[in-house]
Amino acid sequence: MINHSTAGRPVEILLVEDNPGDVRLIREMLRGAGAGHAHVELAQTDRLSSGVEHLAQVGADVVLLDLSLPDSQGLETFTSVHAAAPSVPVVVLSGLDDESVAVRAVQEGAQDYLVKGQVDGGTILRSVRYAIERQRLEAARRDLERQRDEFFSSVSHDLRTPVAAIKAAIGVVLANEPPNMPPALHRLLGNVDLAADELATLIEDLLEIARLQSGRVELWRSTVDLRDVVARAVRALEPLTQARSQHVEMSLPGEPIVASVDVDRLGRVLRNLLGNAQKYGRDGGTISLTLEHDAANVCVSVTDDGPGIPREVQERIFERFYRVRGAASSGPAGTGLGLAIARGLTELHGGRLWVESTPGQGSTFHVTLPQR
Repeated sequence: MINHSTAGRPVEILLVEDNPGDVRLIREMLRGAGAGHAHVELAQTDRLSSGVEHLAQVGADVVLLDLSLPDSQGLETFTSVHAAAPSVPVVVLSGLDDESVAVRAVQEGAQDYLVKGQVDGGTILRSVRYAIERQRLEAARRDLERQRDEFFSSVSHDLRTPVAAIKAAIGVVLANEPPNMPPALHRLLGNVDLAADELATLIEDLLEIARLQSGRVELWRSTVDLRDVVARAVRALEPLTQARSQHVEMSLPGEPIVASVDVDRLGRVLRNLLGNAQKYGRDGGTISLTLEHDAANVCVSVTDDGPGIPREVQERIFERFYRVRGAASSGPAGTGLGLAIARGLTELHGGRLWVESTPGQGSTFHVTLPQR
C-alpha cells in the first residue's frame, strides 16, 4: 500500500490491461523512460476481477487502468477499482480519447486520464509519481481534519460543564437581586448571562459539526405537519425580529403538509436560515417564508432584504468556518458553522439546501425535502 515515501523501495504499479501488445509497449516505454533508475515494479492483470483481487491481497502504490476489459467496460471499471481500494491512486490509461469521459473519471476520483498513443514513458511515469504524491497529501489532509474534529469534540464536551455552571450561577444571582442593585451591575450580570448563552450555542455547534463529519448523527423521525415546524421556528425568532422592527411574512398552504422528519434538527435548520435573514436583513424590513409542495417534495424558502451574496461565494458559504468578508450584520460575527450544519442536516433528511442571491437585492435560501 502507499507509504509516506517511496524513496527507499520500488514503486509498485499495477497495470490492469488485457491487450498483450499494449502491455509490452507500456513496459518498454517505462523502461526507456528510466523507470529502472526509479525502482519501478510493474505487475499486470488482464481482468477487473483479478486486478481487484491483486489489490486486496498484494496492494499497489498506483493503478494504471484500462477502462475496456473483458469483464467490465467504461467508467464502471474505474468506480469498481476505486471502491475496492479507495486509498490507492488510479491513473486511467485508455484508448478512448473522449474529453467528457476523462472529466467524469477525474470528477469521480481518478488522478489522471491518459490516452494510449498520445503519451510516452516519461509522461506515464510522471503521472504515476504525481498521483502517488497527491494521494499522500490528500490522506494527510483527511488525517488533519479528523484530528481537528476530534479536538473540537473533546474540547466542546469539556466546556459544557463549566458553561452550565456559569449559567446556573448567573440565573440564581439574577433571580435574587437585591432591590438596591445598581443599574450598571444589573446590566453587567445580564451581559454575562447573554455571553453564557452564546458560548453554549457555540459549543453545541462544534459538537454538531463534529457529529456530522464523523457520521454519528442519528435522525429521530416522526410524521408531522410541516406547517407547525415552520411556525415554531418563526416564533423562536420573534424577540430578535421585533427588536429590529422586522416583519415576517409566512405563506403556508391551507392543508396539512405531512412529512417524516426529525423535528428538532429540521427546526434547527429553519432557525438558522431565519436567524441569518434577521441578522443580515434591513431594520424595519421584511423576511418572507414560504412552504410549498408537489407530489414528491416539499420546499421551504426564506427570503431576506439584505445586501445579497456575491455569486462567486454562494457555494462557499456552506463550508465550515467560512464567512463572507465585509458582510454587515446586526449581531455578533458568527462562527461560520451554521450553514454547514444546516446543509448537513438537510442532506441527512435526503434533501437539498442552496441559495439564490443577487448582490443588493437580498437572498433566498431553499430547503427541499422528500415528502414521505
